[in-house]
Amino acid sequence: MMPITQLELARRLRAARKACQITQAKAARVLGIPRSAVSQMETGQRGVSGLELHRLAQLYSRDVGDFLEDRFEEGNPVTAMFRAHPELRASSAATASLRLCGELNREVANLHELLELDRGISTIPEYSLRAPRTKWDAVRQGNAAAEKERRRLDLGIAPLPDVASLLGAQGISTVLVSMDDGISGLTLISADGNVLVAANRTHHILRRRFSFAHEYAHVLLDRELRAILSHARDRSNLMEVRANAFAASFLMPAEGVRSYVNALSKGLGSRTRADTFDEEAVTRVEGRKRVDTQNIELHDVVRMAHHFGGSCTAMLYRLKGLDFLTEEERSSLAGQDSMGLSKALRGFLGLPKLDDCDGEIRVHARFVAMAIEAFMRGKITQRKLDELGRLVQMSDLSRRLLQAGIGTARCRP
Repeated sequence: MMPITQLELARRLRAARKACQITQAKAARVLGIPRSAVSQMETGQRGVSGLELHRLAQLYSRDVGDFLEDRFEEGNPVTAMFRAHPELRASSAATASLRLCGELNREVANLHELLELDRGISTIPEYSLRAPRTKWDAVRQGNAAAEKERRRLDLGIAPLPDVASLLGAQGISTVLVSMDDGISGLTLISADGNVLVAANRTHHILRRRFSFAHEYAHVLLDRELRAILSHARDRSNLMEVRANAFAASFLMPAEGVRSYVNALSKGLGSRTRADTFDEEAVTRVEGRKRVDTQNIELHDVVRMAHHFGGSCTAMLYRLKGLDFLTEEERSSLAGQDSMGLSKALRGFLGLPKLDDCDGEIRVHARFVAMAIEAFMRGKITQRKLDELGRLVQMSDLSRRLLQAGIGTARCRP
């Protein structure tokens, strides 16, 4: 990394301030200096102390490293996120989470450049759709886009593999970041085409799986926004409705669910018909089943949720959306789920426990793999490798490699 000049630093500070639409007067108040001093900083006539740079980075929602790296993105996606959601600045937790995402996004871009990898966005299709006019319109668009993407990826109607791994294969970096409970995830798309999708670390592993599929919808359908935050308070927003419909159809395809329900001989009418044909005439045969044998029970939902890799809550809404359940039936089964019966049934049915730790490792697999590759090629130091590991809560990464006998020569002090 080449050291930047005072004049270049001044230019970057000015660009970052303007991108946030912050006045020199406000920056001066934060630093406790006259406005004229900020003006001199931004023209290169006055130096910037380390403490001042740190405070300005916080004010502009940047990492200090942004101002010192070889490349500088004037309108970065994190800045765009704060501009679109100014209320986030009032939450120190939200601010810290977004800054961490920004730092991860910057490191992903650096690793792409060091390893000379293709930018993620160049390999991902974009479904150009008109803006939905109604919620029903949004649902139809989301369902149709999910079906198209499943066909493109040759997924058929089978359950998805690990969603984070699937996104990684598309060149999208996935991470887990602790965020306010109302935030399920976010998407950052850099000007140079790097895509970072984050899910809320504090949420259940199955909810995170849905969140990754939801954010993938934004990458496919809303990428012109570059910075997208998925918050519970916006769930009625048409863009969010469309992304939720996409995620449900992508994870639990309609034909796949129908096939599973039919295999259970559930959700059908009590009267069944069959026609026999003897080359001359048709004989209609009718039979009846007890009505209560057609009811979808909680143990059926638990098995289906496990099959498709979703939560019982998501599965219940999907079954209702496909007309296998009425709202009254969904609500009744949801009540049983909330009492902990689903968890007990998982044990009775011999379904494996969900390994949250293993899931977290898979989420960060692409980022960690790029870091290790860069280290093995001598593109980054051992210290930098450990720094990247800490960003995804993987401490002592170089020591772990040494213990595993990987890159032994590179890991020695």
